[in-house]
Amino acid sequence: MIKKSNILRRAGFTLMEIILAIVLISSVVMMVNSIYIFFARQIPSNKERYDMLSQIDYTLDDMRLRLVSASQVDKGSLFYLSPSSFSDIKQNFKFFGEKDIYKITPNDTTDNVWYEYRIERNNLILETTSADGSTKEILVNGKYKPQVTFEWYAGYEPNFFTVTITAQSTTNPPVKLSKTEGIHFWFVDVKQ
Repeated sequence: MIKKSNILRRAGFTLMEIILAIVLISSVVMMVNSIYIFFARQIPSNKERYDMLSQIDYTLDDMRLRLVSASQVDKGSLFYLSPSSFSDIKQNFKFFGEKDIYKITPNDTTDNVWYEYRIERNNLILETTSADGSTKEILVNGKYKPQVTFEWYAGYEPNFFTVTITAQSTTNPPVKLSKTEGIHFWFVDVKQ
């Protein structure tokens, strides 16, 4: 009979074993929860960053393609240097170029249109104006607070300038992305 009571006493868990099990289970749950929270924050943040970069890259590609056919720059978009400065910065850029950017006809300007890159209602847009009217394409969404600068420095070739596009994420904390590229008017002699 003494042996049965010893067996019954050893059949349960001690208080120390229960506390240790609670601590281990709590640690595992907290670790899984931290990993979940980390990924729950990172995935939207990375998705938004990718979306911003995609829009900025698309805009710069669009500029490179359209500026190849530029035949005239609007007077408000011409770069000038004052005696005290070594650069000129514009917030918008307007030029006359080919309507079909894949079919360049240098001796025929009847198929050309006016293009203007600018910020409008917090969106970076491309406005295309022809005899048929005007269309606007949003290149970088306004929720990213885009900014664009066109900059020409003394010493640059006359047919070259840099474009900087900056955007800011809506996540907390906000992430600011910026990309700068040099753009050439490769094909034509620009008229003033």
